[in-house]
Amino acid sequence: MSQAAICVVVPVYRAEATLDRCVQSILTQEVAGGVCCVLVDDGSPDTSGAICDAWAARDHRVQVIHQDDCGVSSARNVGMAAADSEYLVFLDSDDALRPGALQAALDAQRAAPNDFVLWHYTTREEDSTPVDASVTSYPRTGLARLWLDCLLAMPWNKLYRTALAQRVKFNTQYTLGEDLQFVLDYIALLATEKGDFCYRVLQSPLTFYDCSRTGTLSTKYHANYCEIWPQHFAKLNAACLAVQCPAEDLRQLHRAELTVFAEGVADILRRDPAPLSGIRRDKAAAALRTPWLRALLDKMRSERCYSAYYLPCRWRSTRLVYTMAEAKRTGSPLYGKLDWAGYYLLGGRLRRD
Repeated sequence: MSQAAICVVVPVYRAEATLDRCVQSILTQEVAGGVCCVLVDDGSPDTSGAICDAWAARDHRVQVIHQDDCGVSSARNVGMAAADSEYLVFLDSDDALRPGALQAALDAQRAAPNDFVLWHYTTREEDSTPVDASVTSYPRTGLARLWLDCLLAMPWNKLYRTALAQRVKFNTQYTLGEDLQFVLDYIALLATEKGDFCYRVLQSPLTFYDCSRTGTLSTKYHANYCEIWPQHFAKLNAACLAVQCPAEDLRQLHRAELTVFAEGVADILRRDPAPLSGIRRDKAAAALRTPWLRALLDKMRSERCYSAYYLPCRWRSTRLVYTMAEAKRTGSPLYGKLDWAGYYLLGGRLRRD
């Protein structure tokens, strides 16, 4: 496979229902300099491997790598190492690129060679919004804002320099949030090479993200959720402080982190496989006693930053955390009532923005 302008790396596992759509969306892209594709069959037990081979047999731009079931991070690392291109894009096997996506990303990159190009995504397969060149520029101090705008944590809405990306690895020890770790490591490396770069965000949704799927990492229960996310957030916070993100962005980031953590605590009570409710309560209570959470709450207090979960977590009330999270998850008006009750209990003077 000769060098192309862009290589798309696709980890494949149990994807027989969506893989054709995914690969078709890649190979029909018209890209100056060409496009290629690396499909990494991660020991898929269905017919996905055979579908990969069929695509490679009929299109020379497709390379297939078969490996044992080693996980999505390993698959991405293997595919990334095999890429022979100027730029690299990741795509999940149940998602798809919209027509014109890769050329739009490449044009944005050519217009600002030092910048890091990202884009929005859509969850509607039938989305007919035209792909255009509209771009919003975020300074390096906008890192926290990228997280808050749901643009940072995923690997598949970004155009990477292949040579740089190949110097970074997805951490195979993580089963949750490893994408954020990879993106932050890539940004840190990019900063050493292109210290004056900005984040160049295409406003067009270039990727279709299929949120109808079930059984993905986003829907599975993770027993160590409340251990893993503080590690990721610590790294994110350090990166945001290093580039001096605005105080208002940091405040909103901390609120978002508390929400993620508190809802993870509630998930222990809702879905942990422990046979006894007392064991689940003890595990949830232990999470509410962690030094990381205490430090976050102290920081929010100094920022005068309000969250609906602030008092439940400060009080270490597993019952109240669970009640609020369940009310939010089910759309119950109880969530809003408890939210405002907590706000006024704290004097009604903290910041909700």
